[in-house]
Amino acid sequence: MYRRICLTFSVVALLVVSGTAFAAPELSVDQPVYDFGTIIQGKRVEHVFILKNRGDTPLTVTRTKTSCGCTVANMSTKTIAPGRSAELRTAFDSANFGGTIAKTITIDSNDPRTPAYTLTLKGIVKEQLVIAPRQLNLGQLKAGADKELALTLENKGERTVRLISVTSPLPQVKITLSKQFLKPNESARVNVIVRPKEGDRFLSGFIVIATDSPGKSEVTVPLYGSVTR
Repeated sequence: MYRRICLTFSVVALLVVSGTAFAAPELSVDQPVYDFGTIIQGKRVEHVFILKNRGDTPLTVTRTKTSCGCTVANMSTKTIAPGRSAELRTAFDSANFGGTIAKTITIDSNDPRTPAYTLTLKGIVKEQLVIAPRQLNLGQLKAGADKELALTLENKGERTVRLISVTSPLPQVKITLSKQFLKPNESARVNVIVRPKEGDRFLSGFIVIATDSPGKSEVTVPLYGSVTR
């Protein structure tokens, strides 16, 4: 009888010790990937991920980090009790993006199995104003001589866009627009004339096109080139 009691006690003690040894938090997200579909450039995408602790000890979130500054993430609480949930509120600013997009949020926690858990916001950003080319390689320029180039600005949106101004901080660059208003599916020509000054060795700057588009109030085009005498 005594041996049986001792054996039973040993088994119970072993189970208790084993259970304690394997107790741990476990982070779980039912939908770790959120597809926001197709949006117009400039729209802000907001989504709430629900984080759950499926383990048997408290889950502590030590850090959340995003793949770029265009995305923010905020936790409703840093500690999640076993069996409870918390919200991770995220937002993505699409103003400077176009095409297929995938932005990630990494959650660092004390989950021993997945200490870095990755969530994803993905979708397609449709540009309203498309510039071609996206940058101007001026090539070799001659001091005191004009070089003419052109850009094309196309309205792929659903509303008429007003082109307010087109400027460059470089005095060597002169710019004119072929039209001031762009209806949907219309294009405008941006004429660029560059005249390097004596003493210039390299030109580097940009062109800024200001618009009344709520999704893209400015279109910036880098330009660069070398200068010979």
